[in-house]
Amino acid sequence: MNDFVALLVAALTFCLGYWIAGTLVRFAVRYGLGHAHLGEGSLAQVALALAVGLAAWRWARGGRPAGA
Repeated sequence: MNDFVALLVAALTFCLGYWIAGTLVRFAVRYGLGHAHLGEGSLAQVALALAVGLAAWRWARGGRPAGA
């Protein structure tokens, strides 16, 4: 894949990951699961979505280094 398409795949994966994590957090808050300070938009939610987006970007690029 070219770099533009790989970046689009990564952005879509990040957005979907963030949305799914937010849905899970809302579910956990509604049913009293998890930590008392659990909230939407937390650093853990963003970091998890970023890690999944980065993995998708590397997969879409085929494992090539960023400068190649």
